[in-house]
Amino acid sequence: MIPNSVSALKARRRANIPKLPPELWEIIFDHGTYVPSILIPEIYEYSGTLGSLFNHDHHPLIRQASVTKRRLIRVCKQWWHLATPFLYRSIFIGRGRCLSSLANALAFSARGKGMLLGKWPLGFYTQRLDIAMRDTGQTLADLGLLAEVIRCLPNLAIVSVDATPSPHDSLAMPGIVMDALIYIAPSLKIIDWASDRLLPSFTGLQNLLTATQQLHILSCPYYLKSRTNAMAINCTLSSCTTLAVPLNRNDIFSSTQLPALRELSYPYSFPALDWAYIPFLERHGRKLCSVHLYWSGFRDQLLPFARHCPHLCRLTISLDFWDSFDVESFKLIPVEYLGVRCQRSQSSTRAYTFVFSQLAHLKDAMPTLGTIRFTGSSNVNELLRNHRKALVHAQELFGGSKLRLEDHEGRLLLDRVVPLDATS
Repeated sequence: MIPNSVSALKARRRANIPKLPPELWEIIFDHGTYVPSILIPEIYEYSGTLGSLFNHDHHPLIRQASVTKRRLIRVCKQWWHLATPFLYRSIFIGRGRCLSSLANALAFSARGKGMLLGKWPLGFYTQRLDIAMRDTGQTLADLGLLAEVIRCLPNLAIVSVDATPSPHDSLAMPGIVMDALIYIAPSLKIIDWASDRLLPSFTGLQNLLTATQQLHILSCPYYLKSRTNAMAINCTLSSCTTLAVPLNRNDIFSSTQLPALRELSYPYSFPALDWAYIPFLERHGRKLCSVHLYWSGFRDQLLPFARHCPHLCRLTISLDFWDSFDVESFKLIPVEYLGVRCQRSQSSTRAYTFVFSQLAHLKDAMPTLGTIRFTGSSNVNELLRNHRKALVHAQELFGGSKLRLEDHEGRLLLDRVVPLDATS
């Protein structure tokens, strides 16, 4: 008798899955698809550095985790049932063409069809939405579908817009999408416009902010177009602790009440003689505990912060080149924490040796300083992979010091240096 070849093939392909309690499988799925620092509350630690640099580090991890989640739900019915909420916890929109199927799935589930037994609609689980479309151009039809997706996410806490720039004129975020964001605004805790594409209008942003109830972080550091001469957002953001300030002639937050503000971010370079941000510091500087700056390379850049921010204890800077690091400038502000990041990749051993030597001067010159952190994962990986000599130099400079030299995740950087005899 010839065995049924199809049945035999199915038997060979049948997954041999251990019988574990569903709760244990959920813990396994959570660990297996975990992306650090992208959800609340972990993301608050990176509040002042959200934007394109943060996304550059985390978007590849989010996409990789999404692939893993899609594979998990295809293994068997039990895994489909258990892993589907993880699939929708963080939605990453990388292409406009995926919006149609996503909008249909969410709307179908919201109507009570195709739902998981004993579960909420799929959109109920979504905490983060990344609008990072890389298409050559977004159409109004695509953005209409995006609005449908957003309306199905009643518990959305984080929205990040980081669409790839187009060689054509920037396309503004249409009113239908802003209306959808306003619809779910009470749940929003973080709004991050990380690129200057798909920007909201001034009126659209003001209406969105007015509708929020628990917003903690607002990042939209761009010039916004307005049909009127009114360019000041007049509302109270009672829970907003972190703000990325737009650097232009119009201080759009001059009329905004920010009683909880503690952290400020200037993510882009500004000229040495442009003191447009000083009026904002005069109003809010005494409340600030943390500032994030794009380092322009001139010493006077920190003077207004030293003058108007007496309670500043954390300072994070981004540089184009390590060689532009000027340790004398940072002695103006006696902070407890200093974060540094270089946007340029493939820096030389000489450049890293230089910056370690500069940082070593702060040990005695700034007695309040307790932590220096390299906040860029690319810088840390580059150091560990290619620049052992610079790290050995750092060990000589900081060995025995109480000053913590940390990697981007807060671990002791020098503890990760592989000894010479281990690599031989």
